[in-house]
Amino acid sequence: MTPIGPVRRLIVHHSASSLSTTVDDIRRWHVEGNGWDDIGYHHVISQFGIVYKGRDMAYQGAHARGSNADSIGICVVGNNTDHLNRWTQEQVIALQKLWHSFQMIWNGIQLYGHRDVSSGTECPGLDVRALLTGPRFGS
Repeated sequence: MTPIGPVRRLIVHHSASSLSTTVDDIRRWHVEGNGWDDIGYHHVISQFGIVYKGRDMAYQGAHARGSNADSIGICVVGNNTDHLNRWTQEQVIALQKLWHSFQMIWNGIQLYGHRDVSSGTECPGLDVRALLTGPRFGS
């Protein structure tokens, strides 16, 4: 694995799967399906808002082609393009807390949805910046 460079971005994804998907499921998809050394995301947020450690943050993720060298990848389980598997309130709160903690660790870090850095994807199926910086959560 390649060491991560200076962290400038947080890139948020959805798993494009059911809310019952686990971090172990995603790790298996990435390791067995793609032949990677580990899961591509640095953290995964379960349907209950539990934050699981993924790939060690000392190393580049494998979550957004061309954008991994300076970014932390967070995957929120679910599928925001499917009303039955949209993120839960617990997931949004956990994501908000991660975002705020990363802002304290990396001054000037920028927030992106996967779709903001990769063409041809709807991931994470919503405007993550509006979700986390809107009037409901503050900036």
